[in-house]
Amino acid sequence: MSSHPNPDLLHVIYISRLAPDEDYRAFGAVCRTARAMNPKLGVGGALLFDGERFCQWLHGSADAVSRLLTNIALDRRHVDFKLLHLGGSDFTPPNRSWCSGFVPPFALDVMDSENIGATGALPMFMNVLAEADV
Repeated sequence: MSSHPNPDLLHVIYISRLAPDEDYRAFGAVCRTARAMNPKLGVGGALLFDGERFCQWLHGSADAVSRLLTNIALDRRHVDFKLLHLGGSDFTPPNRSWCSGFVPPFALDVMDSENIGATGALPMFMNVLAEADV
């Protein structure tokens, strides 16, 4: 952890639901695309899936993350896109890698809560990520 936010590093966390006309295989397709594209963009983070909901943390340059977020928000494989965190953070990611994994049903409930605030989203995500099968 650094003591001051890195102004060059943008953090984003969002949660969304699998589109009604999609099934769980959409997660694999999303992961394949992200594994191919995110390293080229210099974007790291993690994508979690509980069979119904996606929850993703992205970090990288503001320009790269913003462009990626625009594409993600327009992706028809998910609906009910809700931005939980957009901004800097005093959290310094250990590296720029990206991973994905499954979480048990209801593990993302804490991220889907109306009580989550922007400052609480990143620590909550890290707690869920620690329990994920990545």
